[in-house]
Amino acid sequence: MQTRLFPRHSRRGLTRVEVIVIVLAACGVVCVAVCIGGAAIFLPALAKARSSARQIKCATQTRNVVQAMTIFAQGNKDSYPLPSILDANNQTVATQGRAKDTSDNVLSVLCFTSMISPELLYCPSESNSNIRIHAAYQSSAPSAAVNPAKALWDPAFRCDFTTGQGNSSYAMLQPSGDIDAPESDPAARGRLSVWSNTFNATEAVFGNRAPLITGVDAAGQVSFNAGSNTLAIHGGRSTWEGNIAYNDNHVNFETSFAPQGVVYRTAGGRRPDVLFYDEPDDATKRNIYMGIWTTAGTLPSEFKGIND
Repeated sequence: MQTRLFPRHSRRGLTRVEVIVIVLAACGVVCVAVCIGGAAIFLPALAKARSSARQIKCATQTRNVVQAMTIFAQGNKDSYPLPSILDANNQTVATQGRAKDTSDNVLSVLCFTSMISPELLYCPSESNSNIRIHAAYQSSAPSAAVNPAKALWDPAFRCDFTTGQGNSSYAMLQPSGDIDAPESDPAARGRLSVWSNTFNATEAVFGNRAPLITGVDAAGQVSFNAGSNTLAIHGGRSTWEGNIAYNDNHVNFETSFAPQGVVYRTAGGRRPDVLFYDEPDDATKRNIYMGIWTTAGTLPSEFKGIND
């Protein structure tokens, strides 16, 4: 009898089912690899497209607001809304005189007259959770008014997001200056000369808010709060970008605090105008200075702005 040193192994080939399973598994691995690679390309592109769409929508809203301001001015001696003039008898709020001319009152006037809706004052790229659309805006007999039957805006609309919920994402030009001063006295008239439908393409009056600016050096380098929420509204986290509306009703997507062509006069000539900073060497105080104004008055020093 012959003895085998090794057992006999079957040389059976793969069955059809086994072949199909192996092929499907291989296809699955390939598909997963393709999907992962595709996602790495597709997702950033999708995020960029969504960001661009929000920026465009924000630009449209910004343009609609400044167009409403222009329409308002056409029936009000070329002036954009000044609640202190409209509510001279204190039927809407008890605050006296120019102290009424805060951002919330100004913007609420536009909402109350149905020139804009409260939704337009909320940026689609808003980064601050304290800012929300005023969903309960009262365009008739607002209960928060001194005399609801004669009120000219809803005082419940507010822009101050630092002490609760705010209802606006946007900054506006500071409307400081003497209302009774003639245009021939620019130092007294101040920024009220710009708070008007002048159709000047370099006078910024409304747009995305910005971080707190702490200074501008001789070379024009701007120092600002690098941790501000406003840096996340458009663009990256290291630089500010925003939609800015000008007095000729055009809107630019600006990537600089001092856009090209926007300047102010000094004793030594012209200098680039930082939109969110009150340059100390401007004696007339007609430089562009935008913000969210929670207190107001005649003098620039009577205005208080907020930042985040």
